Amino acid sequence: MKFASPHTLDKKQFEDTYLFQMLDNGIADMNAGRELPLADAFQKVTELREHRRNARL
Repeated sequence: MKFASPHTLDKKQFEDTYLFQMLDNGIADMNAGRELPLADAFQKVTELREHRRNARL
């Protein structure tokens, strides 16, 4: 896999690389047992979204 910087002219390549890195991190978390039950995960996502919305105001 070729890594690209966010300043590259090929934005699609950077986005693909970033997506793969996020997936790799998620898989590593699952293998290490750092995963949340589904209900807790959705609650955490909701909290993070609310925090982000409030930060924009």
